[in-house]
Amino acid sequence: MSGDDLRQRLSDPPLRILNRLPFAGKLMIVAQNNGVTHERIGNIERVEKQADRVFCIGQAHNCSIDLASLSSVVIDRTARMKDRVLPKLEFQSATEETLFTVVSLDNGDKFDTGFASFAGVSVVVPEKRSTEASALSSDDPAFQPLRAAIDAGIEIEIQMRRPGLDQRWRGLVPAINPAMGFINLSAADFHLHLRAGTVANWRRAEMDGDVELAAIGQDGEPLGLVLVGPAQAFGMS
Repeated sequence: MSGDDLRQRLSDPPLRILNRLPFAGKLMIVAQNNGVTHERIGNIERVEKQADRVFCIGQAHNCSIDLASLSSVVIDRTARMKDRVLPKLEFQSATEETLFTVVSLDNGDKFDTGFASFAGVSVVVPEKRSTEASALSSDDPAFQPLRAAIDAGIEIEIQMRRPGLDQRWRGLVPAINPAMGFINLSAADFHLHLRAGTVANWRRAEMDGDVELAAIGQDGEPLGLVLVGPAQAFGMS
């Protein structure tokens, strides 16, 4: 494959590409926004379409995708980690904004089997934008509810609600690993990365007997990250 073909906009509609995901091996679905990265990791067991939404289902995946938000898919084979190729699919809006990404974690073998036959046209590789890591303070507002849930030993749900994708994980909150200016949670099927200073505060709401804590950014707008659980999980009455 030539260098010009390493990044292509596929000709097939997003739904056809989504339907191939269960055959593509171990995948990471990545939802990002403004310093928040929410990742689910593992094999997608099945894909179901209901009205205008598609659901990726499996022990390691739980997401709902809004088909109306998707316009095209870019396949990218430029990323590497040491000697591993990490091909990915970027699901984009009509304005070519990437709404979410699906990354192959099987060194591309099963991924290529699933998508090698899809035709596309070459697109420019975007310039990498470097973001300087901020200093992480021990009293960063992002810590409080996560620490409380760990101390309580109560399962919570960690959601990422973005245009085009609603992705969820439920379990006991893993140990917090602060590193390189990020708050990191790491489980076998789930990663959460929060850049220092991203969360200004949490907005509380009540929903079906649980508490919902929505992360609010420095601009006063929701970041899409939502924690859901009983009040006692967050040290609240």
